[in-house]
Amino acid sequence: MMRLGGTIPVILGETSIPTTTKRPEVGVVGEGEAKPVSDVGYGVKTFKPVKMATIVVVSEEFARSNIGGTYEQISDDLAFAIARGADLLTLHGRSPLTGALVEGKEYVNQTSNRVILGSTPQEEGGISGDLVAGYELVVNDDTSDEFTGFAADSRLRPQLIGATDRNGRPLLQTATNLADRMDTVLGLPTAYSRAVSGRIGANPDSSVRAFGGDWSLVRWGFAEEMVIKVSTEATVMIDGQLVSLWQHNLVGLLVEATFGWAIGNVDAFAAYETAGS
Repeated sequence: MMRLGGTIPVILGETSIPTTTKRPEVGVVGEGEAKPVSDVGYGVKTFKPVKMATIVVVSEEFARSNIGGTYEQISDDLAFAIARGADLLTLHGRSPLTGALVEGKEYVNQTSNRVILGSTPQEEGGISGDLVAGYELVVNDDTSDEFTGFAADSRLRPQLIGATDRNGRPLLQTATNLADRMDTVLGLPTAYSRAVSGRIGANPDSSVRAFGGDWSLVRWGFAEEMVIKVSTEATVMIDGQLVSLWQHNLVGLLVEATFGWAIGNVDAFAAYETAGS
């Protein structure tokens, strides 16, 4: 989401953002003629942020030795966990730790526009035809949504490499670089993330391999930026028991952030799923 969506200021309480329900149109007028009046409509979408947090406990001996920089790596892993959690919440509305649905939240996979990958015969374009079918579902909708890019699971990438459209042109329009988290597919920016399929933490694979649509309608922000706190004196619940970190020579690292998001229209997206989903 941080590569495709847009940011907005988010507060700890309810955040309201305007949404366009009807765009104005211009008319052609002659010299001295009265100017036409155009209808315009706006709505307001209100949402509350959620707090994401986790605690990691290691021994003081492990922290001091920092073998191969492993202890220092934990901080990067905690930041990565926040980013993956934000992706999973926005795309699937679920908590990574438990896989439970977060009540009352919109998410991209609520879209009614679904395309089964492999449903287009190879002679009619194959995966290229599948991607175009989702594009048509979005842009042919009466809401006049745009199609600005794709978010794809990394497992879809091998199918895109070497794939062509009906005219023999490659779908991937950038040099193949598996280390790059962004591509250009059919001329549109494409970001890769495991969160697209939902395969994060305790949350199972949803069989979705890509979402495509109007990412300008996804707005996100942090009401409280990510912080990492370290303690050797706190008491932490471990395996159902309260454990004193000081008494057991342990170090606890807590990461937390308060994150909010809004989606202007979930049907401004198409979900691309595997067969049998």
